[in-house]
Order: sequence, then structure tokens, then C-alpha cells
Amino acid sequence: MKELPEYVARAKESLYFSGAKISEQLRAFYAGQADACQELGRAERERGFDQIYLLGSGGSSATMETAKYIFDGLLDVPVEALVSYEAVWRRPARLNSRALVFLSSYSGETEDAVAALRYAKERGARTVAIVGKPESTMANEADVVIPYNSGAIFEVPVAALVLFAAGYLEADAPNERVEKLRTSLLALPEACERTLAGADERAEEQAREFLSSNHIYVLGGGPLAPLAYKLAMSVVMENIRIGSTYSEAAEWRHGPVEALERLRPDVIALLGTDESRSLAERSINFCRSRDARVLVFDAAEFGAEVDPLLTPLVMNSHTQYFVVYSAILRGITDLDERVFMGHRILSGGEGWP
Repeated sequence: MKELPEYVARAKESLYFSGAKISEQLRAFYAGQADACQELGRAERERGFDQIYLLGSGGSSATMETAKYIFDGLLDVPVEALVSYEAVWRRPARLNSRALVFLSSYSGETEDAVAALRYAKERGARTVAIVGKPESTMANEADVVIPYNSGAIFEVPVAALVLFAAGYLEADAPNERVEKLRTSLLALPEACERTLAGADERAEEQAREFLSSNHIYVLGGGPLAPLAYKLAMSVVMENIRIGSTYSEAAEWRHGPVEALERLRPDVIALLGTDESRSLAERSINFCRSRDARVLVFDAAEFGAEVDPLLTPLVMNSHTQYFVVYSAILRGITDLDERVFMGHRILSGGEGWP
């Protein structure tokens, strides 16, 4: 495709290709909101709450699951991550005036997230909206707003919540683990710049290798499991427009592996630097032994300075490069346009999603 460089250059201006400018987007967020996020953590600890809910839909659901994985190892308060409408339908008893509810939506208008916000407020919960659009329904109706003006719709909300946790924990004795995590978080712009050097060449080669794929299985474990889910369910299918299936890397051997008796799958594996690594490697090695075509994104290549819990915030950009090249090589050259999303499909007359 002789127009490939032109299409890639255009893609790098797309809202959704945040990986092409993630370093500057993170720096801008830190400069404008890092102190406010930490101050929110201090203020909410003083105010007091018994439960945290993390709510989002689509890709934002995976964002909130990533934050929950981090929160569970740091905070002494119960944390639940739910898809936005699930929070309404499930009617959790602990979603009450003693709950703190974070909601993530780039537009601030997502039908599901607006409904969850309003339900949480009806239950008396305190609400915090992390939104890309400060002039939006969610920004106007939430108790607290954390705004950002970039396409880093996965990285920024996770960063905001990590900084919130750091502020929340400041009242305790000095915590070496939390300080290490915060230091690693603030150094992510440099880590992204360093690891993404040569990303275009690698991504084009990877995309061409998988150009014949019509279905890709995506495996990931530990802190990378939510990103693997996001990649399969709201990136590969949305942008490359082929089939995709997510499997937690360790769970691949509990059932799905039997399909390899007759199937030679195409697999993307996200390999972390945490305790999940060894089991993920076993799944990868078995797939290769069955002649599967496997593309591995390995967080060990990011360097020891990237905390294992934060590897998704770097890896997301690497997978985006692969997806962008894959889409363009298949003739999908406008990354901001959608066939169904945003065209009042399945929406009951409202904008969707």
C-alpha cells in the first residue's frame, strides 16, 4: 500500500490513537491534575467512606478493572468494579451514603455511565467523574470532576486513581510500596518514549504477519488481564473488525486449550513482569507447540523502572500501533469513524454509546 505512510500520519492525529502522543498527554495531565488527585485522596479519607465503586462501560470498564487490581493491593477498603448498567441492575446494598463512586467516560455523555451516576446519587453516594469533556452531563452532575483533554482514555483515569490512592494513604506511616508506585507512575512519559522508539517499523511487520487473520485470541494475566479484555473486545473488533476472544492467560488451559486439538489459532499474548508471568508463558509455549501463530507483547522489555502494576499503561500504546497498522492495511483508514457506534444504533433514540 503506497499510501500507508500518509494514512499512518493521519491516524496519529486521531483521538483514538493516543499511543502516538501518550508521553505528552500524560505530562499534561500530571501538570494540571496530579496535585488535585492526591488532594482528593486526602480529603476523601478525612471525609470517610466504607466502599469504593469503579464504574465504566466499554473500554472504560477495562480501565476501572485495571484500577481495581491496583487498589486491591494498596487500600484497606473494599473495592468493586462494575459495568455501568450492572451497578444499576444489581442494586448493591453497599452502594449508599457511605460509598465513594468513581465513573469514567471520555465524552461525559455515555448513556450507561450517566445512568449509573444518577443511580449512585439517588443512593446518596459521593460521585467522582473522570471525563475528557469538562462541559458534559457527567461533569455537571457529579460531586467532583477530574477533567482531562486528551485521547488517553485508558491511561489517564488509571493514573488519576493511582494518585488518589497515594493521597489517601499519605495519612498512614511512610509506605515504600506506594512511593515506588507513584515514582514509577510519574516516570511513565519517559518510559513510553523510550520503549516506543521504532514502534512504526515493528508494528508494520507485526500487522503484515497477521494480515490473514480473521479471528485473534487475546491472552493476559494479572494486571494485564483487563487490558487483554479491552484489546479483544473493544479494540480488535472495533478497529480491525475481525473476530476476537479474550481469555485470562492462566484460564486458557482450563477448557479453551482443548480447541487446539483441531484449531490452529492466531494469538496475541500480553506478558507481564508480575507473578502471573510463569503461567502466561506456559500458555504461550503450548500454543506455539501446536503451531499457533503467536504475537507476544512482553513487559520485561519496558525495563525494571516500570512497576509491574503499571505495565498496562505502557503496553496499551504498543498494542495500539499494531492495531492501527492492521486496520489501515485492511483498508480501514479513518480511525475516528464508526459503522454503528455513535449512529443511534441500539440506543433507544439516544446517542450511542
